[in-house]
Amino acid sequence: MKGHVYRRGTSWSYLFDIEADPLTGQRRQANGSGFRTEREAWKACRAAMADYDKGRVVRSSRREVAAALQEWLDRIEHSIKPSMVQNWRNYAAYYVVPYIGQRDVQDIDGAVCDALYAKLLAEGRIKARPRVRPESVAVHARRLSATGRVLPCRPYRWDPVRCYRAHPADDTAIGQPIAPRKVGRRAAEEAQEVARKKLMPGLEPKTVVNTHRMLHRAWADFTAWGWVKRNVLSEAHPPRVPRKGRKVWAVPELQAFLRRARADRFFALWVLEATSGIRRCELAGVRRELLNLAAGTLAIQGTRVSVDGKVVESDGKTESARRVLALDPFTLAALRSHVDMLEREHIEFGPDYEDHGLLFCWENGRPVHPDTITRRFKKLAASASLPEIDLHDVRHSYATLGRDAKIDWKALSKRIGHSDVAFTMKQYVQTDLAADRQVANTLAELIIGGSLVSVDIERPVPHGSEANVSSRSMREPGDEGTAA
Repeated sequence: MKGHVYRRGTSWSYLFDIEADPLTGQRRQANGSGFRTEREAWKACRAAMADYDKGRVVRSSRREVAAALQEWLDRIEHSIKPSMVQNWRNYAAYYVVPYIGQRDVQDIDGAVCDALYAKLLAEGRIKARPRVRPESVAVHARRLSATGRVLPCRPYRWDPVRCYRAHPADDTAIGQPIAPRKVGRRAAEEAQEVARKKLMPGLEPKTVVNTHRMLHRAWADFTAWGWVKRNVLSEAHPPRVPRKGRKVWAVPELQAFLRRARADRFFALWVLEATSGIRRCELAGVRRELLNLAAGTLAIQGTRVSVDGKVVESDGKTESARRVLALDPFTLAALRSHVDMLEREHIEFGPDYEDHGLLFCWENGRPVHPDTITRRFKKLAASASLPEIDLHDVRHSYATLGRDAKIDWKALSKRIGHSDVAFTMKQYVQTDLAADRQVANTLAELIIGGSLVSVDIERPVPHGSEANVSSRSMREPGDEGTAA
């Protein structure tokens, strides 16, 4: 391999041949420019050829971070899940490009990344976009089934209005705006409290760590593609994520929640969550055709996840997430009743029914948003005066109850969609205080035994009082009955 140095204007440049393009076979060359002297150009040329021989060729193209991340995401989009692609695009747009997007990729090092992480932790939070209310106003409308039967008005919209009246043909209310529901005092106070709370300006450490992982993957590909010499993200120091314990519900609390949710439209969904511990994305994406009422099974395959408020469909979190669940008689009965309700609604709406094939949907077939499931769960739990937990904590509760019931670890791990039993034991089973107290009492009895049980631990012995010490009832075994 030979290099060539030449003068361009007032500076010097170099170039040398590299392997041909693997797709077209066309000749390719690596080059560099901007050197003040011929000697500097030759030195850089020899260093570049040595790097190329070692497989560390860096092409002369100067890419800014914003353009490089965009090109990188476009190239790898087909190889990862759509939800991850969207998440990474958001991380790049919100947390990277506004700060270092205009800098050259080759100028980034570990110190720059550490400064970026400190900035994000201090003031990197992006305010949530205000919710846009629909411009149209819900009005009373007369609805008829396929057979001509009058149906309730029921506008299915995200607004504070509802109408369940079956309007006759001459009803003067038809076409008139529906009056909004009166907000209760408690709901109004809660809304005011939320409005008063100000979000901290900094990002959570977990979000910064996720941004670091995205950048680490990007720079690994940049290194392989010859855009940079090494992955400088290995020299960065992402923040430590504090450990957070999970709250769980006991059996009485789960039962109280299901009793409160008995009249809810998605009662079968809550029963399925409580008796299987499946993920929210799986609840939102489970399909009606995968429910086998005769065999008493439900297949979990596709998921629907919320990314930046938008729903993205996926094929499951992991390979082990695709599984078939056996259903207990109570859950099976709840799902059978739910399916009957869906069939009646399909008939009532007729051609206006939006059939997406989902098991859990609204009355007109419209898919339920994953975030709506969470909000509905929070509202039901609060109305039942239960301890506040996240929807995902019900999954932890299910795994913890499985441990208390002495369920086989492998069977439990497989049922909740894990490939690693150790991960289930470490992450999804909370410490049981009753079990811990039993361990404490058993081992204390074994260690202390009967030798110290007669020690008077209520009255402290005065310092230097040997008489009191000798008068205490602490004796070695076998000393009982010895004369003074």
